[in-house]
Amino acid sequence: MNMVVRLEVRSAAVVMLAGSALIAGCQGTALTPSPSDALRIQVRSLSERVTSLEAQKTQLEQQLASVSLEAQQKSGSDPEILAATPQVAAVQIGGRSHVDLGANCTARVYLDPSDGLGRFIQIVGSVRVSVFELTAAGESRRLGHGEYSPLQLRDCWRGGLMGSHYTIELPLAAEGWSCAGAATANLEFTDGLTGRTFTAQRELPLQK
Repeated sequence: MNMVVRLEVRSAAVVMLAGSALIAGCQGTALTPSPSDALRIQVRSLSERVTSLEAQKTQLEQQLASVSLEAQQKSGSDPEILAATPQVAAVQIGGRSHVDLGANCTARVYLDPSDGLGRFIQIVGSVRVSVFELTAAGESRRLGHGEYSPLQLRDCWRGGLMGSHYTIELPLAAEGWSCAGAATANLEFTDGLTGRTFTAQRELPLQK
């Protein structure tokens, strides 16, 4: 009987020692979480999110292009829709255009585009504006010049109680010119949709 008990105790001890060794081995190979692990997980998550958003953006762009093409095809097949679509008929330099003496001699040129019925219409395209002085000898001397892309022109739009218009500001300077005397503005607008070019010219009075 004592021998059996001793064998059982010895067997239990062996099992306990084996279990302890196993536990120790597991503890020795376990990886302790670190802040870099959390950052890697966050970066991976953000990367997957960016990839998903880029795919959605591409899909939306394709859908938009498809809708635009479909709209063009529909409008092109309906003469009434084409006739009712506003088109640029003229681009004038507004009567409020002037040279501001109180702003370091700056030309303020107001663009007034209109459709065939004389109503204001927003425009898409590029603009060139030049301001010059006519000398006593009949020669012209350029005082300022600016070129504006379609996006830059879009940012020039103004609307309020005085109506809608596009405002272009050009600082004026020339050798021997003291911001005195008449100045004239030349305008050239190229319609980005039709390719047509519109020109206008107007004298700019001096205002303080």
